[in-house]
Amino acid sequence: MKKVMLFILISMIVFTGCSKKEEQINYPIYEGTVVYKEVKNDTYRFLMLQNISKEDLENGNPEKFAELGQDQEAAYYYLDKENYDSIEVGQKVRVTADINQNDSNPPLRSALRIENIKE
Repeated sequence: MKKVMLFILISMIVFTGCSKKEEQINYPIYEGTVVYKEVKNDTYRFLMLQNISKEDLENGNPEKFAELGQDQEAAYYYLDKENYDSIEVGQKVRVTADINQNDSNPPLRSALRIENIKE
């Protein structure tokens, strides 16, 4: 009887451990145009707007871009130096962002992955 109980106990432990599935996180993906880049205290970030005209891009400043972002999806993204150096103002990108964000206006998000969008 002890052997049967031991077998059941071991089986429960093994099958319970094997049955747990890894949770897959669906990170949000955003697309837009890089309109502003900055480095402050070794922190790299850029501002991305969903839609912007070439005229607004050429004549804008951070305050103007934030104003334009009020009516569309706009956000600042924090990233590492390597990715920061790989993007340029005016470039269209697709950003995979962390789920968490700071609720400011525009929001602050961490960029997990950046892809250039070919036009």
